[in-house]
Amino acid sequence: MENRNLDIIEILEKVCKERGLDFRQYKKTSLERRLQKRLHALNLKSYEDYIVRLSEDPAEYDRLIETLLINVTEFFRDRDAFDVIRNKVLPDIMGCKADARHKLKIWSAGCATGEEAYSMAILLNETLGNKSDNYEFSIYGTDIDKDSLEKAKAAAYRIETVDGKIADEILDKYFVRNGSLRVKDFVKRSCFFLFHDLVLDRPLKAMDIILCRNVAIYFERALQEKIYLDFYNALNEDGCLFLGKAETLIGPAQENFEVIDKRWNIYKSRPLGDARLRYERNLSRNDCHSHENGNPDSEYLGLDSRVRGNDRSKSRQNRNYSVSN
Repeated sequence: MENRNLDIIEILEKVCKERGLDFRQYKKTSLERRLQKRLHALNLKSYEDYIVRLSEDPAEYDRLIETLLINVTEFFRDRDAFDVIRNKVLPDIMGCKADARHKLKIWSAGCATGEEAYSMAILLNETLGNKSDNYEFSIYGTDIDKDSLEKAKAAAYRIETVDGKIADEILDKYFVRNGSLRVKDFVKRSCFFLFHDLVLDRPLKAMDIILCRNVAIYFERALQEKIYLDFYNALNEDGCLFLGKAETLIGPAQENFEVIDKRWNIYKSRPLGDARLRYERNLSRNDCHSHENGNPDSEYLGLDSRVRGNDRSKSRQNRNYSVSN
């Protein structure tokens, strides 16, 4: 068993070195199930054999990463939870924006193919109604799956995936039906999809709402605790965090949030009372790049197209993800 675990660690280290993705703090039971799929597909009997295959066939890294990644999403997944966002979270946050040029920023972390980000854009348009022109909102969907990000940017989905799940009036208002279901351009303009690794990269900054649903359940406890603190520091004061049904806050971050809705694991950040922590938080925000018109800067958008494999791991210490306006 010890040798088996060492082989798994070696595989994960090779993935980190060759592709710049760190799965080493993901739950081992989940990783092992997915590794077994690759062994079965290749008719290999041991992890040692698989390590040899990785060395001989670099393309296997991509097939492995695709197997390790979990992309399960849909529009308005858990509709009752989105009702809480609309009825409790958004009125509170927008009430605080009266003197802040009505800017609202949302981060969908682990966005997969983008349905959650677009759901939030639709929800905002529906909630604001005729007042939507008075608000400037940006929704940032991030993931480490480049193929999923490309699908999110394309914003075209199979019609059968929404059958009976979205009212016809919403479909007509926000989608174009033409063989597939395509998100209308006015909705797409508020959504940006970016490569970002929750394990290795610094968090985005100055967010009003963060959605990270059914992602942390695949992480070891230490990594969960680290990411929840990252989310706290990524939020504006009184910002909200929305986790998955099977997830809950653990570790030091528990003290930094209050519960808005226990059933749906929606939390509100508490103000920082410690002057030193407030200083450190503001300092990290002042380190951010500035952006015009609510768009991420070109360096941010171009990073994934420029960095590949080992080059990405060499440059990640300089990656400070900011989308401040």
